[in-house]
Amino acid sequence: MYSAQTSEAMPNSEVSAASVEERLGIFPLPLTPLERFLVQCDTRQSSMVMRVVLRFTGDYQAGILIETLRRAMQRHPFLSCRLSGHRFRPHWVAGTPEKIVTQNVAGSVFAADSGPFGKHIDLTQSGGLHIEIRFMDDGVKVIMDAHHAITDGNGLRQVITDWLHLYHSEINGLLPRLPVIDPDRLQQRDRFPQPAAVAPITFREAVRNFLCTVKGRTARWVSGRRPELQKRSTVHGYFVEHILSASEVEQVQQRLSAWKITLNDLMIAACMSTFVKLVPGGSLNDRVTVLNPTDLRLPSDRSLPATNRFGFAFIRRNRSDCHDTAGMLKGIHDEMIYVRNGYIGAEFIKGLRTALKIPGGMDFIRRLGLFIPTLQWTCLGDVTRGARRLMTWKDGVLHSGGLRLEFATAYAPFAEKVPLSIATCEAGQRITLTLRSSTAFITPEQTGEFLRMLVNQICSLDLPNELS
Repeated sequence: MYSAQTSEAMPNSEVSAASVEERLGIFPLPLTPLERFLVQCDTRQSSMVMRVVLRFTGDYQAGILIETLRRAMQRHPFLSCRLSGHRFRPHWVAGTPEKIVTQNVAGSVFAADSGPFGKHIDLTQSGGLHIEIRFMDDGVKVIMDAHHAITDGNGLRQVITDWLHLYHSEINGLLPRLPVIDPDRLQQRDRFPQPAAVAPITFREAVRNFLCTVKGRTARWVSGRRPELQKRSTVHGYFVEHILSASEVEQVQQRLSAWKITLNDLMIAACMSTFVKLVPGGSLNDRVTVLNPTDLRLPSDRSLPATNRFGFAFIRRNRSDCHDTAGMLKGIHDEMIYVRNGYIGAEFIKGLRTALKIPGGMDFIRRLGLFIPTLQWTCLGDVTRGARRLMTWKDGVLHSGGLRLEFATAYAPFAEKVPLSIATCEAGQRITLTLRSSTAFITPEQTGEFLRMLVNQICSLDLPNELS
């Protein structure tokens, strides 16, 4: 059992929406094409809420922990915005941060999570970041829910780094050394200039990439549930988490090193292979399509507050090719290098901008269904990246004022008509893997089976010398 309460750790920190707007001088702000797209993707069946869970052990001071978290949230004004205006001319208005909920909960922070996912955030009524802190028997568990229209995973990482550094500084009596944040940069958040070292792609190349994305039939996870049962169901999403053991992390790292690939590459291949093994049937020429968000941040974005700075890559392979996981690795690795080095992820954002100029253009693109993938995969990366120079780093673990960051977990949302969203998150040498599924397509039992098969894939993949 637990008791719930709303934090009032900073009685003088609440400011009115009007004073925030006056202080920043940037609101109201029109929605970018990506933000409008993400708002439209938010439905009763597919909540566009991402979740990050942090697990800490060690000594802590609850009041300072909450106060510094509030200060970190205030550094990023977009997280407090509200959505206003007609659907054809929506815009953001300034707001105040949502209050932090605190709970005393029996149990261990190390227990893996699973169950229905029903979190929705109404951006017209509240800010886009909701936080809950659970003080548990052996540590502290922090749950951050953010609407994807206001930030992405790297935006949340900014908040986490700011918070832990502020807490570390407060506990140790140090002056904070956080970078200066420039809220005015939010007015250019929809601009993705081509990096100077990257040549723009040619028109012919753009057409080729588009045809590769939409040509042929995409492999689908056919729902086994009757339509009337789907409509009556009140549970639209299910999630399951796997915290990789030290042995499993070692096996994964061994394969990344031997194949000279990234975790992102390995997971794309493993997701494709797991899908064809768990979902038999369909033509061998159907394309298993993985939607992979790609980071578009540049060094010049260091002063940009938390917001969305990502694009999309669509990785496709014939079903017939997906049985050989090892055989796909080099091709996927080379393709992702092309996507990253060529700034290809921004092309989809440019397409959204073009569609927005046409009345009903974005709705038309969504109805066509050309960009609905087989599944989604997101690599959230290491949440301690950039934080190690600001706090204590010891034995591969980040320490903040007596707290140890044991694990970080991320749950990525899925778009409407997409059955499955898979994500990994790292904290130093520790990795968590999550699945978030649509109950319109997949049962909780199938979600768990997909997870088990996926873990087995990434831990037991043949090494190069075993194939020769």
